[in-house]
Amino acid sequence: MITTEFVNHADTLGNLVCLQKTSLGTCTVRQLNNLRWLLINNTLQSICNVEHPEYFLLPHLQQLAALWKKTNEPKSVLEVGLGGGVIRNFIANKFPQCGVTTIEKSSEVIALYQQYFAKENGQNIINADITKLEMTQKFDWIVLDLFSQQDCPIFLFQSDFYEKIKAMFENSNNRHLFINFICESKQQLNQLHEVLHKVFEVNIAIYPIENYNNKIVHLHF
Repeated sequence: MITTEFVNHADTLGNLVCLQKTSLGTCTVRQLNNLRWLLINNTLQSICNVEHPEYFLLPHLQQLAALWKKTNEPKSVLEVGLGGGVIRNFIANKFPQCGVTTIEKSSEVIALYQQYFAKENGQNIINADITKLEMTQKFDWIVLDLFSQQDCPIFLFQSDFYEKIKAMFENSNNRHLFINFICESKQQLNQLHEVLHKVFEVNIAIYPIENYNNKIVHLHF
């Protein structure tokens, strides 16, 4: 597992592979031995072992992997938010028969993924804003892993957004929503819980990640 010390100093460790000015700010790719990671404005977004994409290295992703071990294998997954593509690469390796579609708002992040992190040809990546995109395709699992410069995107607290997400699920008993939610206040977590319960009307499991602001939120309905 990657330590908090590594996370806090990821902008200075290893060798610089790429530095690019983008609409999100400064995107940097660095590498140390088999570890390669993506930073946006010196904040670590994702990290992978280039030889073993089937391993999650950050604790919030390891929590996701632990949950996935307990669920039925999906036939289709929608990932919202690409980053360095570690979730996408993990699913492709772990569930080779599963179709993975990714929605990413930044074309620049997509280009960085395809050049430095992709383990396959990068198909089924849609360059779009999830809040404006209309999709007819349906999915078993949906994973929300969204980057924001300062705070959680406001739409994560809006019922209209989750009604839209709910409509993207297959009509099956393997419907799972996973959210990597980053917050610093209990009020935000309560807000999220309230809107999710209103839309999905099921129990909501929340898994705090020790020493991080991440919470993994899981719904099965």
